[in-house]
Amino acid sequence: MKKILVFSFSFIGDAVLSTTVIQPLRNHFPTSHITFLVGPLAVDLLNDDPQIDATLIYDNRGEHSGLIGRFKLIRYLRSLKFDLVVNLRDSFIAQCIGAEHWGLVRGDRNTHAVKRYLDVLSKHGVDVLNAYPHIQITEDGNTKAHGLLAEEVISSEKLVIGIHPGGNWEYKLWSAKKYAELADLLTERHDATILLFAGPNERKLQNNVAELMSSQPIIIDTDNLREVAALIASCNIYIGNDTGPMHIAAAVGTPVIALFGSTNHIRSGPYGKSHTVIQSGLDLGCNPCHPGRNPGGCGAGSCAVIDAIAVDQVWKVFEDLLSEP
Repeated sequence: MKKILVFSFSFIGDAVLSTTVIQPLRNHFPTSHITFLVGPLAVDLLNDDPQIDATLIYDNRGEHSGLIGRFKLIRYLRSLKFDLVVNLRDSFIAQCIGAEHWGLVRGDRNTHAVKRYLDVLSKHGVDVLNAYPHIQITEDGNTKAHGLLAEEVISSEKLVIGIHPGGNWEYKLWSAKKYAELADLLTERHDATILLFAGPNERKLQNNVAELMSSQPIIIDTDNLREVAALIASCNIYIGNDTGPMHIAAAVGTPVIALFGSTNHIRSGPYGKSHTVIQSGLDLGCNPCHPGRNPGGCGAGSCAVIDAIAVDQVWKVFEDLLSEP
């Protein structure tokens, strides 16, 4: 058995994208024991995923902050005697734990994160054909999700649309008013049921969108990421900004309509052919500003580029997506 440690990420979306390496590693090392090292925000999502044997927490803003915290982490990881470290994070710590080290390939950073992670494996002869990020929903997760939908008396024939209006940066956000208008269109024209998602710090925004709607959405108020993933997997289509749940949606196989303005969709868009990125076409010369040296440097508090996306523009993409097999 080969003990493998995958240095994953702190943010939820990045951690989801890093799951793309699991299946290639399993195929290449059939008896391997795979551990993911992730941040506190993402650990709950991967903790019970059947694809992974174990998870460890790297809390770089808490227990493992500073030199003392990092030495503590290194000492602990060395004690676990891993054979191989797959360093997706490009972390110096990964090179200090006494194992074979596979690091990021230097090259064009304007490529999708998934491609960069898979390059780490292919450089060492691992077959990465058809690899993609994947979150495996357990039977228990499906049961809980279907139980909630049953409680809300949603028939199996009804169209279920997931909407997440939030994001961890104000410059990523499309307006609450436009999300409400879009949700009402979906309800009126398709009799759709809207599942309105939000992160722990986004309840005010979630309620704002709900209050602006003429129809009544189902407010999803769980902070359990495994439950969130199962609920998103129950949706026919997911619509949202560039944020962690967008990547969860793609990783559970739900078609995604993603709205981008201030961030680079080439590097961090939803991965896969069944997803659509929407941009306004407005070019201010500063977009995308993230990643970059001065993200949000305009100081406007919101991004005019994503604000310029019209409700009708999203509606048309939705109709096109709905008409596909």
